[in-house]
Amino acid sequence: MFQVDDVIYTVKFNAKKIKTIETVAKTSIMGEIAKNNGVLPYGLLELLFSFALVEEKTNEAVPQKKAAEMFEKVVEENGLLTTNNAILEKLQDDLGFLFR
Repeated sequence: MFQVDDVIYTVKFNAKKIKTIETVAKTSIMGEIAKNNGVLPYGLLELLFSFALVEEKTNEAVPQKKAAEMFEKVVEENGLLTTNNAILEKLQDDLGFLFR
């Protein structure tokens, strides 16, 4: 999904991560998706990325601080909307029930 320094990463979501992110962000992810026509605020997008980033090959979680540092690089290389859309697609894949 994302490549940084020749390592491929992806994001993986579950209900517990979503609850944590919403608590930290003090907002509803689905509410923000609906309110902003699928374009998430930069800060919320960074939280989604940093809490859910894993190394694809090993499935090991990337420490949140390191993932947050990587976020800016990923956005600069891929573009904000591309990053946004990739995260939304993964949310739908992992937690499809949220979108029904």
